[in-house]
Amino acid sequence: MNKRYFKLFWRSILLPTIGYLFLLGLVGLLVILYNLPTVFWGDVIRFSLPFFIVWLIGSGAIKYYRLRHLNISQLDKFTPTNMTEGKLVELLQDEQAKNIDTIRQLQATQHEQLDHLELFTHEIKNYLTSLNAATENSPTVASTEVKKNIHQANYYLNLLLNDERLAINNHDYNFQWIDIANLINNILQQNSAVFIHKQLIPELTGLDGIKVLTDRKWLHFCIEQLLSNAIKYSSPNSTINISWEMNSLRIADHGCGISMNDLPRIFDNGFTGKNGHRTTAATGMGLYLVKKVTEYLNFKVSISSVQSQGTTAILSFLPDNIRSSN
Repeated sequence: MNKRYFKLFWRSILLPTIGYLFLLGLVGLLVILYNLPTVFWGDVIRFSLPFFIVWLIGSGAIKYYRLRHLNISQLDKFTPTNMTEGKLVELLQDEQAKNIDTIRQLQATQHEQLDHLELFTHEIKNYLTSLNAATENSPTVASTEVKKNIHQANYYLNLLLNDERLAINNHDYNFQWIDIANLINNILQQNSAVFIHKQLIPELTGLDGIKVLTDRKWLHFCIEQLLSNAIKYSSPNSTINISWEMNSLRIADHGCGISMNDLPRIFDNGFTGKNGHRTTAATGMGLYLVKKVTEYLNFKVSISSVQSQGTTAILSFLPDNIRSSN
């Protein structure tokens, strides 16, 4: 705003100065046309210039003082006395409107983050409570039960942490060439307990020799979320196909699928749909966060599904961001 103050201040001084010089020029022209003594023109300048300078300094000081002490909180009480002050009031009103919009956006984001925090902590507490109840009812608890509850608690904790990172909107991305096969194998190993618990079989196709250029941490997050959904809605003793086709990583399950009515809304914040209502493990946040990540990075996510047949999640990459040794 300081630049605007000075710009408007000098503009308010410049216009009277131009007017004064124009009048002096007009007097000089009359002296020439009517053959008046040139001393007359000099006397006009000599007597008028001091008064003009005093007036210019005084009015300029008053305008500068008014402009410098005008702020957004005084707009309702401030009455412009000239075009310069009117222009500044318009600028301050625009600034005020932008500030109000920014505050509203920050408040909405804060409320959204508080809702997410409450949701994730509730889910984490549920799994910890379930684990605690199991230990109270029996002196020994099956390792599969412990691993399942810890895995789910960690899942929601990771969702919470990544949601907070995305809300900061100041991401330190580290783009590098990532071996898809190695990344997938690491994720499968981390989720091995869940695969064993549901007797699911991962089938990998065409992943060897494929590298993509992106951020490893966020790609890991996206794949893990899509794989988690595939696990969640797969029938026991079925397969989950993970393949590379047409510049895209595809994760396909053979579960319940998604209804045509729900499919357009699956990336909405908190949307769970019909399938989500059938299980307490659904929060509607996984796909929302995946979509949010892909909007910041250099790949895209899409979902295709046929109800009662299965769902395919697709991460698509640009050809320039893919290397293949096959």
